[in-house]
Amino acid sequence: MKRFLKVIGVCFTILLFLIFILYLCLCVYIKSKEIKVDKNKLLGATDVLLSDRQILIASLVLNESSHPEFRNYFFLICDSFSFENEVAMLTASSYIGKYEENRIMNSIDRQFVELATKRYIMKHIDYRICYNYLFSNFYFGASGFGLIDAAGFYYKKDYKDLRDKEFISLCLFLINPTYYNILDESKANRRNKKIEEIYSKLER
Repeated sequence: MKRFLKVIGVCFTILLFLIFILYLCLCVYIKSKEIKVDKNKLLGATDVLLSDRQILIASLVLNESSHPEFRNYFFLICDSFSFENEVAMLTASSYIGKYEENRIMNSIDRQFVELATKRYIMKHIDYRICYNYLFSNFYFGASGFGLIDAAGFYYKKDYKDLRDKEFISLCLFLINPTYYNILDESKANRRNKKIEEIYSKLER
């Protein structure tokens, strides 16, 4: 029995070692896929400067966290499944579509490239730059692209003058522009419920 348990222990140790080696290989592969994001390109495509409160609200909506700063996870598995750095992922996806459109990749390869680029952004780009870039370039439904036009179209205001709940409603476009469409009254109850849910977190 002791010999059997010893064999099981050795096999288990070998298995863990192989998993660790495979994990290291995957990390190296992901690293090789990263695109080194040019901060100046992000700044050049930015025309809004969100307040600290607006960034907090955006983090509650997109990252499901009251901490908008990027968390540089050591383990790749954390980055793959955590929503806390969703803004970095959205920035990576937008940047690739905007500046790397000539890069040939299939859907699976693009996922690896986006994940690798997200990790690069988390380590090298200030989170505020990413928030401002996203809200300058994201699609807000009927108003087109960018927070400036969205605030003017939906609320007849400058984006800096938006009330918290108004800004939350626009942030929801980044989750799903159809599901939370401000102009679709049939979705008003669902949208308002989500707005109140996020607003309640903001007031804690």
